[in-house]
Amino acid sequence: MLYLDGISLNKIKSELENSLKGKSANKIVQTSSLAISMNFGKQRLIFSCFPSLSLCYLSNTKEDNLLEENSTFSLNLKKHLVGSTLISIKQIGFDRILIFTFSKLNELGEIKTYNLYFEMMGKHSNLILTDKDSKVIDSIKRFSLEENSARVLFPGITYSNPSTEKKLDPSEITKEQFDNELENGTLLKNVEGIGKFLANNFKSFDNFKNILTDDISPKIFFNEHKEIILATVLNIEPKSYSSVEIFNSFEELINLYINSENLSNTFKILKDKLLSCVKKERKKAEKIIISIKKDLEEKKDFDRYRELGDILAASLYSLKKGMDKVELFDFYNNSMCTITLDPLVSPQVNLEKIYKKYNKLKKGMEHNSNRLVEISENLKYFTSVENFIESSDSKENLKLIEDELTAQGYLKISSKQKKKAPKKPQAKTFTFGEIEIDGVLVTYGRNNLENDALTTKYSNRDDMWFHCKDIPGTHAIVNQTITLNEKQIYDIGVFCGQMSKLPKGTKLTIDYTQVKYLNKPKGARPGFVTYKIFKSVIVQI
Repeated sequence: MLYLDGISLNKIKSELENSLKGKSANKIVQTSSLAISMNFGKQRLIFSCFPSLSLCYLSNTKEDNLLEENSTFSLNLKKHLVGSTLISIKQIGFDRILIFTFSKLNELGEIKTYNLYFEMMGKHSNLILTDKDSKVIDSIKRFSLEENSARVLFPGITYSNPSTEKKLDPSEITKEQFDNELENGTLLKNVEGIGKFLANNFKSFDNFKNILTDDISPKIFFNEHKEIILATVLNIEPKSYSSVEIFNSFEELINLYINSENLSNTFKILKDKLLSCVKKERKKAEKIIISIKKDLEEKKDFDRYRELGDILAASLYSLKKGMDKVELFDFYNNSMCTITLDPLVSPQVNLEKIYKKYNKLKKGMEHNSNRLVEISENLKYFTSVENFIESSDSKENLKLIEDELTAQGYLKISSKQKKKAPKKPQAKTFTFGEIEIDGVLVTYGRNNLENDALTTKYSNRDDMWFHCKDIPGTHAIVNQTITLNEKQIYDIGVFCGQMSKLPKGTKLTIDYTQVKYLNKPKGARPGFVTYKIFKSVIVQI
């Protein structure tokens, strides 16, 4: 958890101002619909309005531009702020709102001043550009009067603070006032800049004053599994932790935190884009399967038309044109049956119509049966890709999945990629996942392209291959030189099941065989193989 309240922001603001004040903004890029990257020389300031990361910070990682076209907001930022100098960063009281003030000399020799209001308020976060009189020029989020009638941010409107509730200023609060709020449990409600975690950690007024006046103290607390419990710039700590890492600056802390938690703009947007694509294709496949099954149900009695044709053919000599129906002996069911006829055509044409309908339904059934198998395989494929996207822990892995979906035709190549000069194709290099299980090194694929490469190119014929039976998931390989015992086979199977994102406690079958017994059908999707010689083990994950 990244803990950020108004008091934390006050310390972060000071660090940002020390780093950026007096520097010129030379490049501005809107990297996504809710994020802006602003360059000050070699320093890159990120404004993120995502609910999961509502924050501005100096980034040491270049973010990809994931927007197809420039938005009007980014064009306005470039027009007014590129070439301007940052003259101050101020905070509105102890609220989570920063004001970045820029000064710029225009072509007429006039000094223009602009304010960039950054409201860090979770899902209500916004970035608003105004002139020196706080008249709104544009904002990254726009709301209609129907969406938010209480606060209007249209161009030309004077900027207004979203916080209307008056609270006590923490820098001016007296000991008596503090003790009263602490006793009543109303610090969070009545004192500005205090968040829930901090309100629950105050021991005394002196403790509160120390936290308020202390220098910035960036640190991250970890549990025994090296998972982040708390990231903060205040002198506070969680109730229990195994280790703590102290940083020289908030910049160092936030970059490690973002990389550890995969919260970078590029990672999040790319992951959302891939999940959106796969879920859309999966829903489409599910709808098609329902439609095919309904059609198969309706046509399941197609063979009856052949029988009716045979019955009619046996008595054709006794029929005459003009009859609209005929009752004949059904020698298939040893009973009488009624066959409807077209009185406008001859008995021979009626017979041909019945056989024609039979053949049409038969072909339709065959086509639908084959189509059902094909779409069911597609559904398995999309499920496997979705699992791999959900478990991805790096941008590089997501890029491989993006390449896979693009090659399969499910993702379109962006206009920006099309415009780029064609590069000489380079052979893909793969870095597979590795884990030690019961003293055995297991290599595994983290997406279908890695599964494909691992199984077909990077394994020896006698290596042992593991995979969940009839369930999309990872391919796992154990080197041929290792003789596996029953426990090792079982535990490797459990790992494969866990990688398939099945619920805990699920029982499933794991197939394992040597790589030489695997077959990759021509034209098959990445990661798809068939095999006939194998062994199985049932595991519970």
